[in-house]
Order: sequence, then structure tokens, then C-alpha cells
Amino acid sequence: MDTYNVLNSGVPNAIRAFKEVLLPQGITNCAIRLDSGDLTYLSKKARKMLDEAGLPQCKIVASNSLDEYIIRDLLQQGAKIDSFGVGERLITSKSEPVFGGVYKLSAVEQPDGSILPKIKISENPAKITNPHFKKVYRLFETDTRKAIADLICVHDEVIDPEKPLELFDPAATWKRKTIANFTVRELLVPIFQSGKLVYEKPSIEEMRAWCAGQIDTLWDEVKRFENPHNYYVDLSQKLWDIKQQLLKQRG
Repeated sequence: MDTYNVLNSGVPNAIRAFKEVLLPQGITNCAIRLDSGDLTYLSKKARKMLDEAGLPQCKIVASNSLDEYIIRDLLQQGAKIDSFGVGERLITSKSEPVFGGVYKLSAVEQPDGSILPKIKISENPAKITNPHFKKVYRLFETDTRKAIADLICVHDEVIDPEKPLELFDPAATWKRKTIANFTVRELLVPIFQSGKLVYEKPSIEEMRAWCAGQIDTLWDEVKRFENPHNYYVDLSQKLWDIKQQLLKQRG
């Protein structure tokens, strides 16, 4: 149950669907899935809510980068979980990187053309989405041509490399620095528009050369295996302010 709020909307909505749609059809085989947050805590709360709603037969399934050690700990903590979904840790070597990506609604275009930003809130801070239609810039040092950081902006923002730019870590906003003497490149390019391919597809050799060139723009300190430096992906001040406003509205 990867929802905007597991206990306040996810479980109540599931209960209503089960009781108003499935049970009248004689369907009693039902379950919910928990995929973020404190799985032990959420499963105990969800189990209590389901039982009180007269759904003791409803199962609880858990996922979210599970392995045998996490499952052991969940069971030892008394989690009310009936089955576990194991994916990336089963099919992927743990020593290799895993990229998890999921589409989430970030904005709605209104009939008048205005854009209404949307946000998904999770009990796991890393899963709280960045709202709005966006664009992404990569910033490079002019003299070394090495990448400084990526900057996620609202779609209508333009970065002027002739002016100093203040960057900050969205996870630790007190970490700020001002950069100058830099170049900028917009990363997002259209591939399909109105269902038509508008991108000139490169050959495999061209793609390989491109990727190798992009890796060369990273500092060796970022690429080393042991204790690498972080490569920062920051938010613009405008996007950060919109995100905080939406979070306050949900609070």
C-alpha cells in the first residue's frame, strides 16, 4: 500500500473498497501492501484497523528492499505481516548498485493552462516527491569542465551562468555555497511528443562514447569505491519553497 498516508487514507480507503465492492460480490480474499515507513509499526496499526472493521481475513504484505536480515528483524519485532515481497535483493547482487524509480504524479495542468503542483508524502523522507513540472541543469566548472552538481528547478526557471548562484543541500539546508565561473547544460530533452519520436537515436557506439565522456566529467573523489564524495543533486530555492508550502498544507 504505497499511499500518500498509510493510516489516514490508505488503510481506510482499502477497508471501504473491500466492504463496499468486494464483499458484496462474495470475494473475501483480500490484502493490503505496505511499502514504506516503519513496517513493524504500520503493520500493527493496520492489523488493528482491519480487525476492528471486521476484516480479520485480510492479509498484510510487506515490501521495500527486503532481505533475510530485515525480515528476521521484522518478525522479532512482532510485525503483523503475513507475507513478504522480495525483489531487488533476490535478483540483484548486493554489491552492485540498484536504481529504484517509480512514476509519481507531480503536477496537474488545469484547463486554463495553469499548473497545479502535487506532492506525495511518505513516512520515509526519501520517498517524499518533489512537486511541479521540472527541468534539470548540470553545472560545470569552467576551467576544469568537471561537474559541480545537478540542480532541479521549476520548469520556467532559467540559470544565468553570468551571475553567482547559491546552492544548498536539500537534506541539510544549512550547507550552502555560492558558485561563479561555471557553465550550465539542461539535461532533459524531448524523446516523444504527441506520440511521435522527435529524438535522433544515436548508435550504440555513440551512446558508449557519450556515457564515457559524462563519467569523465566527475571528479575521481566521487568515483572511488571506498568513502566516495557525494555528488549533489540540489533543488532550486523556488522549488524548495513550493515543496515546503505543500508539506505545511498537508500538516
